[in-house]
Amino acid sequence: MQKGRLLGFVLAILAGFFWGSMSIAAQYLMESCGFGSVDLTTLRLSGAGVLLLLYVGLVERRSLLTPLFNKANAAGIMIYGIGLLVIQLTFFLSIEASNAATAALMVLTGPLFVIGWTAFSEHRAVAKTEWLAFLLAAAGVTLIVTKGRFDTLDISLEGALWGIASAAAGAFCTIQPKALMKRVPIDIIVGWGMAFGGALMWIVDTPDLLALHWSAANLALYFYVAAFGTVGAFCCYLKSLQYVPAPVTVLLNSFEPLTAVVLGVILLGLVLSTAEIIGICLIFGMVAVLASKA
Repeated sequence: MQKGRLLGFVLAILAGFFWGSMSIAAQYLMESCGFGSVDLTTLRLSGAGVLLLLYVGLVERRSLLTPLFNKANAAGIMIYGIGLLVIQLTFFLSIEASNAATAALMVLTGPLFVIGWTAFSEHRAVAKTEWLAFLLAAAGVTLIVTKGRFDTLDISLEGALWGIASAAAGAFCTIQPKALMKRVPIDIIVGWGMAFGGALMWIVDTPDLLALHWSAANLALYFYVAAFGTVGAFCCYLKSLQYVPAPVTVLLNSFEPLTAVVLGVILLGLVLSTAEIIGICLIFGMVAVLASKA
C-alpha cells in the first residue's frame, strides 16, 4: 500500500475512533449530567468551532478572516456549516421518531450516496469491491448496533426518512468541501463551519447552561467531546479525502460503532455478544477488501 493511501486509511479510521469514543462520553453526559441531546449538539458544534478557531489564530497565528473575504469561500464554508447542523438535527429527529438503533441503521445508506455520486461523476459503474465493502460494512454495523436482536428495531416511516436525510447530509458534507479544500485550509473550513452551525443552533434552541450539572469531570468530558470527538474527528475525516477516494473514507467510518462497542467493554464492563463479534470481524473484512485495492 502506498504511504499516502495508508495515511488516508489511518486518518479515516482515526476519525471513526474519535466519533465512537465521543459517543461514550456524550452518553455519560446525557444520562448522568443533565445534558439534553439538542443542548449537547449545540454546545458541541459551537464549542468545537471556537476551540479550533482560537488554536488557528493564537497558536498557529494564521488569519481567520482572509479566506472569508472571498465570496465563494465564505459561501462554501457557510453551506458546509449548515450541512453539519442538518446531520445532527435529522439524526436526533430520527431517534425521537424511532430509536437509536434504527437511526444508526438508516445512516448506513450514507456510503451508497457517496459511492453512487462518485461513480456518476467519474462516468463509471460502481466497482464490485465497493459493493462488497459496503455489504460487509452494512452487515457488520447492523450486527453491532442490534446485537443480533432485530426485534429491538422500531422502524417508522418518519424515523426512516429522517435517518436517510441525515445520511444524505453526511454524504453531502463528504463531497461538498473537496473543491473548497484546494483553496482554504481544512482547519479553517471546519472551524468556521462548526461555529456557524453552532450559532444557528443557539438561535433555534438556546441551551439552559445553568440547568446543567457542571463539575471538573464533566468539563473534561465536554472538552473531549468538543476537541477530539468533533474537531479531531472532522479534521481527520476531511484530511483523509486528500489521500483516498470519498467512498473509501465513508466506508471506513464504520469504525465509529466498533469503537463505541470496544470502549463500552473496556470502560463500562459490557460483554460482547456472538453477533457483535461477528460484526467486528465483518468490519475488519471490509478493511481488507479496501486495502486489497490500494
